[in-house]
Amino acid sequence: MELTERSCLLSTLERRLTDLSRSEASPTNRTVAVLTGPVGSGKTTLLQTFARRACDSGARVLGASASRAERTVPLEVIRQLVRAAPLSGAGDPDLWARLGRLLDAGALTWTDADDTDHEDTALATAAIGGALLEMTAQGPLVIAVDDVHHADVPSLRCLDYVARRISGLPVLIILTEAPRTRPWRPDVHAELLQPARLQRIRLPLLTADGTFQLLARRLGVPVARTIAEESHRISGGNPLLVQALAEDQAAAPRPADRPVVGESFREAVLSCLYRCDQLVLNAARVLAVTGEPLHGNLLPHLVDARSRAALGAIDDSTSAGLITEQGLRHPAVGQAVLDGMTAEERARLHLEAACLLHDDGAAPARIAPHLVGIDELAEPWMAQTLLDAGEQALRDGEMETALRYLRRAHRSCAGECLRARIRSALARAEWRIDPQAAIPHLVGVVTAIRAGHLGSQQAAGAIHYLLWHGEIDKAVELVNHLSERADSVDPRSAAELLVTTGWMSTLYPGVMVDRPAPAVAVRDPLTLAKVKRGIEGATLLSAVLDRGDASAVEQAERALSTTGLDDEPNMWTAVCALIAMIYADRLDLADDWCDRLGRNPATPRYPTPSATLAALRAAVAGRLGDLPRAEKLADEALSQLSPKGWGVVIGIPLAVRVRALTFMDQLDAAAATLQMPVPPAMFETPIGLHYLQARGMHALAAGSPEAALADFQLCGQLMNRWRLDFSGLVPWRTESARALLRMGRRQQAGRLVREELARLRPVHVRHRAAALRVLAATEDGPDRIPHLRSAVRLLRQCGDRMELAHNLADLGQAYQQAGDRRQARVAARSARVLAEECGIPMLRPGLSPRSGGAESAGATAVVRGLTDAECNVATLAAQGHTNREIAEKLFLTVSAIEQRLTRIYRKLDVNSRSELAARLRMNRPGATVLDPPPRGRDDPGQRPAGPRPR
Repeated sequence: MELTERSCLLSTLERRLTDLSRSEASPTNRTVAVLTGPVGSGKTTLLQTFARRACDSGARVLGASASRAERTVPLEVIRQLVRAAPLSGAGDPDLWARLGRLLDAGALTWTDADDTDHEDTALATAAIGGALLEMTAQGPLVIAVDDVHHADVPSLRCLDYVARRISGLPVLIILTEAPRTRPWRPDVHAELLQPARLQRIRLPLLTADGTFQLLARRLGVPVARTIAEESHRISGGNPLLVQALAEDQAAAPRPADRPVVGESFREAVLSCLYRCDQLVLNAARVLAVTGEPLHGNLLPHLVDARSRAALGAIDDSTSAGLITEQGLRHPAVGQAVLDGMTAEERARLHLEAACLLHDDGAAPARIAPHLVGIDELAEPWMAQTLLDAGEQALRDGEMETALRYLRRAHRSCAGECLRARIRSALARAEWRIDPQAAIPHLVGVVTAIRAGHLGSQQAAGAIHYLLWHGEIDKAVELVNHLSERADSVDPRSAAELLVTTGWMSTLYPGVMVDRPAPAVAVRDPLTLAKVKRGIEGATLLSAVLDRGDASAVEQAERALSTTGLDDEPNMWTAVCALIAMIYADRLDLADDWCDRLGRNPATPRYPTPSATLAALRAAVAGRLGDLPRAEKLADEALSQLSPKGWGVVIGIPLAVRVRALTFMDQLDAAAATLQMPVPPAMFETPIGLHYLQARGMHALAAGSPEAALADFQLCGQLMNRWRLDFSGLVPWRTESARALLRMGRRQQAGRLVREELARLRPVHVRHRAAALRVLAATEDGPDRIPHLRSAVRLLRQCGDRMELAHNLADLGQAYQQAGDRRQARVAARSARVLAEECGIPMLRPGLSPRSGGAESAGATAVVRGLTDAECNVATLAAQGHTNREIAEKLFLTVSAIEQRLTRIYRKLDVNSRSELAARLRMNRPGATVLDPPPRGRDDPGQRPAGPRPR
């Protein structure tokens, strides 16, 4: 060990050595020097360094090292000194032989003596001490004893005999001593270490700068500068611990920007504690297990009763710097102490600590950490305490802690009622981490509810989780069971049941259509207020969708200002408040609140609420027209939970992803997303409506208007069956009209979209703009322009840039057909800019096959397998138009036309425009419906991409 910050101490000893070589007595008559300092502070290293210097100067050095294991062996330290004497290179052989005989006789004398002050022992001490004094006539002599606090009593008496008689002689006795909570034989130590003849040299722990210097010598300056500060906090400046940290750092497989705590450090900690008093070791173990401060209530009761009086002597010096007023210096020290204990020792201390705390009436949160560390919960109060602590951790948002307590309680609990409550709490905790993990507990909870072990208040969470996972029948069965139970007459239970059924009707409206709501037994204001608070989120949705109430947005803001996603009962209110803002087309406000909730430090700790928030943020981004961000957020949401863990709610991120990919013209990726399995029960929820809408949009873009119409009409059938035919929920009439236009059924589309416009509320700005765009497509000539201009104005109001881009493209086309080329260019340019911002690779100008630049050149060939937009491009290319001419006619970029032609060539298995013209049979008049070539071994979908079509 390097002598960091020890140079001045070595110089002090060297001055004493110089006095010896000059045969000068110490001017202060202090014949004994004691190096004192905590275990590990470098006393032995300093003593050995000084001994080498003394030998080099010509002095004789007699050295010995005391040990706790040999403190009962009489004269062991003196025997070591005598054994080292011949090695010093001087002395009379007869003297050593006589000393040997005296030591043998003295050992027998002290072994047989009952009292160290016996006359025989005094004579033996005088004889041995006198023989040692004879060596002083042979020149300067240094007697060095390491760890003198462990020396046997006879040796201490002999050293005391010599120390009292060497004043004025060239002899120096140098000892090392670690401060102890109490000396082994305080009387004997006091005689040897009399202040009048003692020079005490204290070795302090290293400063922060000293820690840096020691690390720099071992690891280099750059590494030392990075880890020195934290290393000093961990080690407290104990050189032995700093050296151990340096060894662990050097052995680390890769560079680290903080200290590496490894095996060397753990061994060094245990070495220090074992070399301290047994009381310090016991105290360190108690502190490591309890985590309490040094002067806490538990420590005096958990250490040996005989040692309690000495607890006040534990400090930095007596504990090697490992124990402070706050307890163990650093968690790394505590872990090292725990690793050095057996499992039985840890369990015993945990059990004793838990019982003491329970008897003192401590809070469950203080007792529970000890209960998880014992093998058997023998007392009834133990499982109950773990349950109480777990539920408190749930309320505080400490999910991992709650799971640890509840799982431990569940393993050992025997009572059915208590076990049911534990499983209910476990389901709540597991659901926040991974809803799929809650499923095994739901089975037990459902059984407990049927058996009457849980009431309405405890059953509410389980019913919510069943609804999340699509277990509708079980949830309805539990609601029926609770409605018939006697505790339903209790106002609190009845209120809880009302809240549960309210949420059930929101998520599964078809289940509750003809079911009467449970009545509140006592219509007191508190019960009614609780019900109103519990279904606040569902009320907000109804206000926006059914009544078109603009003030619901303000109510949603107030709800979000007092709730968050970290509290499960309030989570659903917060989610519904966000959805209400989205349905009310207050997308900017919804996006702002999503950011606020996401910045809450508690949100990332819970994967389920965090994933739900990401899905809602994706929905907002999609409606704002930021398609790349919507796709990214949807992917982020899907990655946080497993597909089964999402339950029926998986429809939200899937619908957003499919819609974003569809409008970005990534139809294959959207189709792959639609292949992901979803629970059948999802289509019994409003979430399923959004999924059907997105699937229909994809089918429409992929050239399958019949399939799209089927999905949109299914939305309408479900909404009518559920009595939720609100255009603000899913505008199925507008979407159906889009499909009908693609199918050439113009009049039917016009009727549907006019009906939609009549039903829309003023707050549904976005849906009104979409309906106006479809209505414009059903009109002829200049009549389209007013509808499209109104749609553009509304879309600028709600912020949907993607739909605005499409509307501007249609408006530009309408202006061009009306002969207003200047307005057409302005609208087309704005559409292209918005399309690039939204991540739309190309725009489709118009909703019906009648629209577009291809119409002016003649009939458009329709090919199954090509989208309408691709059919337009294929027709113009086959007619001989260049890519630039096609781009100008369709208000697209040349690059977009090249990309679209590449896909057309691949789908039709052609390599040139002449082959394309032949394939489309352009010699026939009118629109032609063709089938793509069959896919076989020359499948064009599997061919490598060729050069760009020109």
